[in-house]
Amino acid sequence: METEKKHEVIIVGAGAAGMIAAVALAQQGVDVALLEANDVPGKKILATGNGKCNFTNTFQSEQCYRGQQPGAAMELLKRYDVAYVLRFFEGLGILAKQREGYWYPNSEQAASVREAFALRLFELSVPICVNTHVDQIRKEKNFIIKASCREKLSDGRKTSGKTSGKKTGKPLFSQSREVCFEAEYVVLATGGCAGNVSGADGSGYALAESLGHRVVLPVPALVQLKIGGQAHSAKQAWTQADAGREKRAWQALAGVRTHAKLSLCIEDVDGTRQEHSERGEILFTDYGLSGIPTMQLSRFAARKLAAWGQAKKAQCGKIEVLLDFFPDTSENDLQRMLVSRFQTFPGRTARDALIGLLPSKLNAALLEKAGLLADIAPARQSGKGNDEAARCAEMLARCMKHFAAPVCGTNGFENAQVTAGGVALCELHVQTMESKLVGGLYAIGELADIDGTCGGYNLQWAWMSGLAAAEAICRRKKK
Repeated sequence: METEKKHEVIIVGAGAAGMIAAVALAQQGVDVALLEANDVPGKKILATGNGKCNFTNTFQSEQCYRGQQPGAAMELLKRYDVAYVLRFFEGLGILAKQREGYWYPNSEQAASVREAFALRLFELSVPICVNTHVDQIRKEKNFIIKASCREKLSDGRKTSGKTSGKKTGKPLFSQSREVCFEAEYVVLATGGCAGNVSGADGSGYALAESLGHRVVLPVPALVQLKIGGQAHSAKQAWTQADAGREKRAWQALAGVRTHAKLSLCIEDVDGTRQEHSERGEILFTDYGLSGIPTMQLSRFAARKLAAWGQAKKAQCGKIEVLLDFFPDTSENDLQRMLVSRFQTFPGRTARDALIGLLPSKLNAALLEKAGLLADIAPARQSGKGNDEAARCAEMLARCMKHFAAPVCGTNGFENAQVTAGGVALCELHVQTMESKLVGGLYAIGELADIDGTCGGYNLQWAWMSGLAAAEAICRRKKK
């Protein structure tokens, strides 16, 4: 086996957390090296903030961070707050700007952040071993790290018969060779399973477990929800016809965007209920729901579905989403508004009477859900005049305020922005991110059991945890 040079610190993973830790260490003169499974460092950063890299947020509270110990983020925030992060980025040469509390590079290009980190690491002479996958870590006097290193031969195969020069297919690599590293300190910064990025394989969890750590089951977070039959309900079994009808109704809404209050209602078989709510723009898809409110709540559904998946079917409950399309209007006021509308335009069909209230496809779905005929005026639905108009308004108002559908799952890790779960924080010293079980071992970033909401919080956690580990190592080396 080939043995590489020893280093004081080896960081496994050159993502956001790994790179900031490496820069902070190298600026203090620490001999640090990065091992990265991808062919370039910071690859996942390129997809953050829709390619603009929303790297932190002015507003900070414990509700912005999730996990078994979300308060850990607030502890680190006392030392590495937003102002600290902005100063650090200024030191990298990044001019920042903010929009409604969201901070971006002034270029609004995520590539600027990745390139600034890569350039600073180059200036500090930090070696980055790319295409290097760590397979094993063991602790002797120092840490021994075994890895597989591949040399990249090309970015991809050219498609035969094409003259555009574009490359398709998977990159070509040489056969891997085994390499061995030695270090006094190891920082695990491998990230989780989320994102359609090579290297997001969850291998860091296996490394942490091999060193004695407990891993909270990783599940997709900031991901879309799937709507379907009550696959996880022991109380209410949907027939195949019910499921088919629900599927067709949602497929008809695919592509519709609207603002709403979205509530995720989780009920266990023992009757215990949880409810989590968000407001904002939602997007109907052919499989379910997307949009920021959906993604904010998805981790709760994913976590519960995973727990039920590990249990017997009789121990499962049900999950549903509840949409309120008029969250600032009471149901009674909405009903009165609809009655007035129907009376003002008595000759209009139910479909035409709703024009301008909500997107037309959604209006049609609401009418169907309320059991009303779209091509007949509300007052003539059963020939009872104004009384019938009031009845229609009542049914529609109820549907507009309580549009419910069962949740059968979430999209997978490849569609998720972050992983919920990871190395249990109760086994880490939160102030330093050092292991309580293995001295000199640190776990930072997405690998640890903290996931943030949308808005730059996952990157803020990466910066804080990376800086905490770097500072702790520097202190220990100065003793």
